[in-house]
Amino acid sequence: MTEAMSLTGGLDMYVPFGTRYGSNEPPTGRKVYFLNENGYDMELEHARKTFDEGQVLTVKDIYVGGSSSYVEFVGYPNMKFNTVMFADVV
Repeated sequence: MTEAMSLTGGLDMYVPFGTRYGSNEPPTGRKVYFLNENGYDMELEHARKTFDEGQVLTVKDIYVGGSSSYVEFVGYPNMKFNTVMFADVV
């Protein structure tokens, strides 16, 4: 199984606004790719309609929650996707 994308630098939703998770450096510009697996069925179906498996995307921001986290991509405004469906490009 491929490891899900790193949450480092994402906005931590459980502390004062603006606090970043694990690093003060925002994740903007990082590259990830769509795994076409993992996540809840409805979320995965929505992602499959939006992306192709292996498609490389540019992170706009990450929103780190307690039980799940979401990512927003450049070029896909106001759309958030569960981070477990993506992996970092290395």
